[in-house]
Amino acid sequence: MTKLVFQVKEMKFILPRLMKKINFKKNSLVANFTKVNWFTFILVFAVLGVTCQAPTQKKKIMARNDADQPVIRVGVLQGRAQVDFRIEGKVSFVNRDADFVLRGLPGGRWKIEAIDSKPAEYVYQLAVGTRKGRWQAEEVLRSVRNKGLDAHISKIETNNLSIPYVHKSVYQIVLDKKFSSGNDAKTYQSEIQEKTNSEIIKIPQNDSEGTLRFTNLDNNYNFDSPGPIRLRTSQIQLADVEVGSGFHWETTEHRAYGGTFEFLLDQDGMITAINELFLEDYLKGVVPSEMPAGFPYESLKAQAIAARVEAVSKIGLRHPFEPFDLCDEVHCQVFSGLSHNAERSDMAVESTRGIFMIHRNKITEAFYAGVCGGHTENNENVWLINAKGYLRGVLDRDGNRLSTPLSEESNVKKWIDSNPDVYCSSTRKNRPTSVNYSKKYFRWQVEYKRQELEKIIREKTGEDFGELVDLVPLKRGVSGRLIDLQVVGTKKRFIINRELPIRRALSNKTLYSACFYIKKRGRAKGLTHTYILKGAGWGHGVGMCQVGAAVMAHAGKKFDQILTHYYQGIFLQKLYN
Repeated sequence: MTKLVFQVKEMKFILPRLMKKINFKKNSLVANFTKVNWFTFILVFAVLGVTCQAPTQKKKIMARNDADQPVIRVGVLQGRAQVDFRIEGKVSFVNRDADFVLRGLPGGRWKIEAIDSKPAEYVYQLAVGTRKGRWQAEEVLRSVRNKGLDAHISKIETNNLSIPYVHKSVYQIVLDKKFSSGNDAKTYQSEIQEKTNSEIIKIPQNDSEGTLRFTNLDNNYNFDSPGPIRLRTSQIQLADVEVGSGFHWETTEHRAYGGTFEFLLDQDGMITAINELFLEDYLKGVVPSEMPAGFPYESLKAQAIAARVEAVSKIGLRHPFEPFDLCDEVHCQVFSGLSHNAERSDMAVESTRGIFMIHRNKITEAFYAGVCGGHTENNENVWLINAKGYLRGVLDRDGNRLSTPLSEESNVKKWIDSNPDVYCSSTRKNRPTSVNYSKKYFRWQVEYKRQELEKIIREKTGEDFGELVDLVPLKRGVSGRLIDLQVVGTKKRFIINRELPIRRALSNKTLYSACFYIKKRGRAKGLTHTYILKGAGWGHGVGMCQVGAAVMAHAGKKFDQILTHYYQGIFLQKLYN
């Protein structure tokens, strides 16, 4: 018999008016119908008939408890020949078949080594885009083939998450040509860059080989395992976890993790460490790593929802050939385990539990960046993905749009040299003190001697272009961020495509953003002596501006107002309790 659900919430505005005409006895549903005419009785019964119904399909598929909550596998260490870790309390080692290898061993200091390992064999190909819809992938495929390039669509299955509105698969458009080395693939990538943007992907052709050796450093006890090992313990501490790889804050730190931990050999025959945990627990390790816990509370709630959406939308997309769903770096989202958990950020996660952003009956993507510089960017100008209606570049303030497009070179110079009244502005009045660190990112400048810049570009791109003659902006996005930059040398000229490769090619680490213009100072032997890059913002600029969100929250905006400002056209929905 179908269980009836009495939906009081839907009746709270209708029933009070009707019930005034019914004299209910205390603690009883017995009514004095003599004071009610038949019309009122029928109307009440009709309301009850409408609001007493079986659960909808959406409620059937909503997660009811932690057992139904999505589980995330996070790669926290990769490519290691040895990993040192520490365990508090007892630990049990379990193999892939859930059989105990060893049970109830003492914790303490341990290390893992890769013994007699042999990497898998790879082929290298070029991917020209990834789409979540088949018809969108077909459009890209036709465009690529019309340019004389042979390609195909590769369907990648994602995890079958227990929540609605999730894409069950993604479609990657891959060029047919295969290469035995990454260098060969890079050479071909340069040859076709005027036809299409692309990225190099590694596809394993077989499994790696090797053994994992576990050693207790306190008593020298050790054992070997030919396959993955899962650890059952309350907490594990890893040494020398890489943080901010390739960026200006790059470092290593010791980190603590809860949940389940797994060690295995990756396709290169090296050790990978994976933390497996519920999505909401994962978010408690992401939010304080991506946004300072001292930010205004409503901005932390907006960050929690954005991080939840990002996690689910990226599964199967970012690491399709890896044994984990997401990495713990900026590439996916920064995840620091238990090491930076804070009460305020934990509360922000808990108070928004299960809330997602929805657009056209699908969970959205939710890119975000530190400081937009005054204007956010269209997503297709940054990555090889189709344009999203909710990821349009917006002015970082309420109201008017800019009257002069930042895609034009002269306008970008004026914009960067000015101090516009936007949320993330470094001089905006009534800013929370927690965002003071961001002043150096709103407007910035770096200088290079020509020879220094030549060396950086040569090392980062692998191009032998001779001496640097010029840097020529070819195309910009709506925020002024560079999409195409031409490097002119005495031997050759070439184009750097897309925001992040441009930022990496012009810095020993990574430039704060690709929204910059180029000034030149001095001449020597017909060549520029000094290059000055004047820029705005920190990060790719797509989606939510985190400092802008903090200032909005400080001004009294709620988390939903923040999210609908940066992701226009979305609505929020709770998909599990």
